Amino acid sequence: MKLKKIKSKAGIVDGCDGYLIDADEKVARAIVASLKDKKFGGVVAVLGRSGGFNRRVVESLKIDCLVSPESGDRKDSLKQRDSGLNHVVAKAAKAKGIEVVIDFDSLVEMKGKEKALGLARIMQNVKICRRAKCGIKIWGSVDEKALRSFGFSVGMSSVEVRKAVAAEIL
Repeated sequence: MKLKKIKSKAGIVDGCDGYLIDADEKVARAIVASLKDKKFGGVVAVLGRSGGFNRRVVESLKIDCLVSPESGDRKDSLKQRDSGLNHVVAKAAKAKGIEVVIDFDSLVEMKGKEKALGLARIMQNVKICRRAKCGIKIWGSVDEKALRSFGFSVGMSSVEVRKAVAAEIL
């Protein structure tokens, strides 16, 4: 299943399996409301940004997935990464049935220090999701074996990896 990346309501077309919304909060609300009016039955995912944005999206919008909450340019503290996800957001996602998605393709495109920070933030998000019992998925255009290996390398258990790397998105 391939998601169509949209930034405005004009990007909505019929016959699509799902949408990946890459927009600010106001536009994302309008897109989700428009999809609800059309009784869209596919996957609605939002690309993560800041921690506050992620929390507002998870708590108030009717979506299926929060994709790459670790993405975005942010500062880390000395002992902790600002990964875009915390226990409050993870518990809200669990309560609403929203899955946190790790985008393997975006991580592959990163270089050097940026990739190291991205991996550290993903590892922290895996730990947070495990504590909150929130669902995790791994998306990527590589084969299933590579995605499983990546899941193990970021600290997921074998059961978590099996659930995260499924043939279907939801």
